[in-house]
This record gives sequence, C-alpha cells and structure tokens, in this order.
Amino acid sequence: MRFPMILLSSAGAVGQRVWPGLLLLLSVQGTAGAAPAWAGSGTADAGRPQATYRVINLGPGTIAAYPHLNAAGQAAFSLTNDNRTAGFFYDGNVVRQIGAPGRHTVYVNGLNDAGQIAGTSVNEEGIESAFFWSAGSGMVDIRAEPGRGRSYSWAINHHGVMTGSFGAAGHPFRWSMAGGLEDLGVTLGIPAPAAGRVLNDAGLIAGVTTIDDEVTRVFVWSRSGGVVDIDTLGSIESSPVAVGAGGEVAGNRLASADDAGDRPFLWTRSTGMVDLGTGPGTSAWVNAMTPGLHIAGAIGHADGRQHAMSWTRHGGMHELGTLGGRTSVARDVNAKGQIVGFAEDGAGVMRAFVWRADSGMRDLNRYLRHAPSGLVLDHAMAINDSGAIVATSNAGLVLLQPDRGCRCGHTLGPLEAPRTVEVGAALQASVAWVDGDRIGTRSVEWSWGDGSGGAARVLTGVGGAGQATAQHGFSVPGVYQITVTVVSHDGRRMVVGREVAVLPARAELPH
Repeated sequence: MRFPMILLSSAGAVGQRVWPGLLLLLSVQGTAGAAPAWAGSGTADAGRPQATYRVINLGPGTIAAYPHLNAAGQAAFSLTNDNRTAGFFYDGNVVRQIGAPGRHTVYVNGLNDAGQIAGTSVNEEGIESAFFWSAGSGMVDIRAEPGRGRSYSWAINHHGVMTGSFGAAGHPFRWSMAGGLEDLGVTLGIPAPAAGRVLNDAGLIAGVTTIDDEVTRVFVWSRSGGVVDIDTLGSIESSPVAVGAGGEVAGNRLASADDAGDRPFLWTRSTGMVDLGTGPGTSAWVNAMTPGLHIAGAIGHADGRQHAMSWTRHGGMHELGTLGGRTSVARDVNAKGQIVGFAEDGAGVMRAFVWRADSGMRDLNRYLRHAPSGLVLDHAMAINDSGAIVATSNAGLVLLQPDRGCRCGHTLGPLEAPRTVEVGAALQASVAWVDGDRIGTRSVEWSWGDGSGGAARVLTGVGGAGQATAQHGFSVPGVYQITVTVVSHDGRRMVVGREVAVLPARAELPH
C-alpha cells in the first residue's frame, strides 16, 4: 500500500517520496533564517489583490502526520518533541493537548467541522488503539474486541462517522457514537488485512487491501452494496486519497512493476476507474480532492523535476509552475479553487505558496501582515474554504488567518540560537515577536530542556514589536529541546522552540 508524499526538512530541501503506512516526519523546530526583504509587504503581483494574513503560532516540534483544518478555522495536528508524539487541537483561541492517561503517543488523522477528531493512540506497552475525541467527550477509545488485536482510525466525516481497521487480521470498520463499531467484512477479492481510509458525508467508505504482501487494491463500501473491488484497471498497487460528495474516489495507482511511476485515477459508479494520465510528465499523483472533484497533486518529470498539478473535469490536468526553481508540489485545495503547497524559489529555497487561477502561484511570505523579523514559511499543508492556511515555518507550525481585522495577539518568530554549544559555554538565544493587539506582553519564560528555566532577563520593545534574549550554560552533553513561551496580557500563550546539541568541552575530549 503506498501513495506519494513528500519528505521534507525545515531547511527546505526536497527529499524522497515516501508511502502510506510510513509516517511523514517534517521538522518545524525553528531553523534560523533571515527575513525576506519583502516579508509583510502585502503587494499583489498581478490580478486582483492577494489577501494578507495574520500568523498564529500553533507549536514547535516535528510533524508526525499532515495537519487538518476545518471550516471554522480550527486545526488538529500531531507534533513530536523530546521523542514523544502528542496530539493538539486549536479551538480558534488556544491550543490544547489532547490525550488520556497512559497514552504515550497520539496521532491525529482527521478533523471535522464540529471539532471532532479521529486518530490512533499508542499506550506504554506499544498497543495501538483508534480513538474519537471532542471537547465534550474527551478521548473515546475504539477498542478492538478482547484477543482481536489493535485498531487504527484514519478518517472522520462531518457527521462523526469514522473508518479504519481493527483486529488481529485487520478488518475495515465503520464507527459512530450512536452505532458503535461495525465490521465491514472481507471477501475473497478483498481479503484481510484491509482498512477504511477515507469517506464522505453520505457514508461511502474507500479503503485498501493488501494481497500477498505485494499487491494493493482499492475497495469501496456502502450500506447497500457492501464491499466492492473498484480497481478495474488491474493495477499492481492502488490506494485512495479522497471521496467526492457523489461517491467518486480519487487516488493513485501503479500500473505495472516496470511503469515509470504513479498515476492518478478517478472512479465513479458510471465510468469505473479512469486513469487521469500524467500530463506532460512521466508520473503524477493526487494529494487532495474537494467534494466537488477539484484535484491537487504533482507531476513528475524524467529529469527529477516535480511541478504542482491541478485537475478538474472541465479543465483537465495542468501544471501550476514554480516560484523560479525546479520543484513545486500541491498539498491541498479548497472549494474556491485555491491551492497550497511548497515550491522552490530561484535560489532553490523552499517556500510556501498559494495558487489561484486568476493570479497564479504566490509566495505566501510576501503577504504576511505584522510578521516578526526572521519568520519564513516553507510549506503550506492545508487550506479551508475561508482561505485560512496551516503551514510549517522556521518558528514551528503556524496558522495563517486572512487579515480581516483579526485580533490574533502575538506572533513569534523563530527561536534564534546556535545549533551546537560546548558544555560550560554560554548559549545565547533570542526570540522576536509582534504584538498584533498592541496590548503588551505579560511575561516571557525560557525552558532549557535540562530541568532549568526562568523569566527572560532582557526584554525590549517598541511600536508593538518586542524581543527577548537570554543565555544558559549546560553541564552535561546531550541534545536539549529549548522552548520560549510568550504570554500576552489576555493570557494567551505562544511557544516556539528548537533543539540544541551540547558537546563535550574541547579540553575534555581525548587526545
């Protein structure tokens, strides 16, 4: 089972494609970087004016799964810090950690417009359990029956219906709070292990089964039709990505072992599985699709270039270009036709982009309002129909809100500090911020990752912008997660962080 993703680092290098079942690890821990000279300008390049955005810090760490964004601008995501992966929910005002006692790891895999989350948690014994979470219910385990193994939850629709896999054999399931867990069953053509992967609000589920550990096939399940194999093209591998409002399924397939690469498909009951082709490239893949069947992804070329891709029934497949470099990839698309992702600029540096048909591809860094010095966005990962965007940056995961008089509080830039320091030497660190509400800063707190911390000793500020600096000496070599928390007068807390490697003092090294 596999579908294309892009493995990225916070430094902006484009890595290899990885496949589902493997977790995407994307560092958002805050590499230092100079602010673009144009950051915050808000000047449109062409077409009607581009929106400007206010930045809300969601948190530092390494992304363990792609983040999710709903219509209300709420976000759900998983971040790894200090070798521990936790789930988080931004409710439109504050970020809260989700979980339950004994849950060592929490992967967030879905979010609906009601603020309900689907995911998988791992306890201290390493046992995975699907879960449903809401602010009212907390975390509800979707436990497999005794003796039937683990469970995994992959998606949730707007009615609170989830799908995934459960049991030792791996059966696909449907779950709701009212109906509980329902085994969707397996057949000779769709054997275990199988899992529901995506679903629509009408309850049609698309999933994938693994046959003989080598071949994967896509299936759909409905109440009336049961489990049906839909890979009518005979692919050696296929996997679903999204389900349309009318039950259409988009995904990716590998036609044969010697094929040049993946190819996107669209399945409907009337047409069956249709190969969408590769445009001008040798391969192509789907990363997202709207309920109205606007597809976003990428096209791969024989020379290694990747270009962001859009497909619609009326317009077909076309490339979206780049920001001057060789590579771009579209990650998400909304009902208004806005597409987000990442693209290399002329210097080969990765930048987050938003694309519209009337204005083309834009570097989101050009449209930040009241952004602190040094903040750089490198990958836009989700967009809702109101135009809010979740992106990674050198200050961690952030939410971009279209600036409509948003009272967004403080925005923090990256935590600036050396990557390495010797034992006993003074580590110099600083962070800059912008106070969007002009109501002032209550406190700045440092945590050095070795059990010590304290309030910032040096604070400066003028005209709503501020900066804090501090220094610290470490006594033991190791890798430490440093964080700084800025608390505004209304009590909102913004956190950024980064890892620092503490090396033995040179005088202590063996000769």
